[in-house]
Amino acid sequence: MAGRLGVCVRHSQKLLSKICNLQPSSIIRYPNFPTRTLSNTATDTKDDVKAKCVRLEERSLVRVAGSDTLPFLQGLITNDVTSLTIENRALYTMILNVQGRVLYDILMYNLQSNPASPPSLLLECDHNVVTELTKLLKMYKIRKKVDISSVADEYTVWALLPGTCDPPAFVSDTGISVTDPRLSDLGNRVVLKSGTNLVFDCTEGTQQDYHTHRYRLGVGEGVNDLPPGNCTPLESNLAYLNGVSFDKGCYIGQELTARTHHTGVIRKRLMPVTLDRPSSLEAGSTLSNEKGKNVGKFRHAQGVHGLALVRLAHSQEKLHCKQDSGEEIGIKAETPHWWPGDPQQA
Repeated sequence: MAGRLGVCVRHSQKLLSKICNLQPSSIIRYPNFPTRTLSNTATDTKDDVKAKCVRLEERSLVRVAGSDTLPFLQGLITNDVTSLTIENRALYTMILNVQGRVLYDILMYNLQSNPASPPSLLLECDHNVVTELTKLLKMYKIRKKVDISSVADEYTVWALLPGTCDPPAFVSDTGISVTDPRLSDLGNRVVLKSGTNLVFDCTEGTQQDYHTHRYRLGVGEGVNDLPPGNCTPLESNLAYLNGVSFDKGCYIGQELTARTHHTGVIRKRLMPVTLDRPSSLEAGSTLSNEKGKNVGKFRHAQGVHGLALVRLAHSQEKLHCKQDSGEEIGIKAETPHWWPGDPQQA
């Protein structure tokens, strides 16, 4: 499959060579990159699990560039944009409405070639909201020296799902590969200029593979999982996913987020769920426990793996949702391994 996809990474330093048709023993190893061991007994290449390379056609990009880029975005996003540096190339964040509800979940990439060059950032978002995001950014631009444009035709977005060996990180004239800033278990995020081939020893995956992997981890993404205007950032695990700064200055929608954080209690969270069988549950369907109490809302699923907003006090109970036909679908919520401490603590 790697040959059909042309899977590989080309960058200016030419750290990688072509690997198509190479034997496992001749594949280039990268001494500066750590490896992930899936099994304590895996001692040779026959136990290796290759990373999966997935083209994310549901994700698109908006470019924000110019001398006022950082102060402009600092007043709009939940995270601290000044933490984006030459060393730290990626950032997870959200843009909220004035009521503090989530509008857009965003991955940001720093394309600066050196600290002295003008700021140039790519904002990755759900492809369905590119027009709305661009319009909102231009509305707040006023007289700031920034250029805002959709670059959906100029770049492609990829996910490299983890295998035995971690994919290499790189920055070049043709793209960028970074560890996903939300959670390392998600693997690498890769942004390439259109027409650039990706060279890396991995297998071709599907968007279904990506969504299943993400849902099993319990990470929401895009308008299906995070419906605009209908969810709050902390209930969507923004703090757990390194997407908010509580020390930066003001930004739109900050009041509710700050108040929830300082109050210290979150009663509902977005959680991974397993359905007892594949179904066509509608987004927003009510989750009920055995006593018929409303304990959450179903969001979305891929096969039997999905996400739901669940009241934490009832998350370990037997839950179910009703389809339009009236048939009940059993649902089990799980606590992600990467959640720190008490999930009710903001």
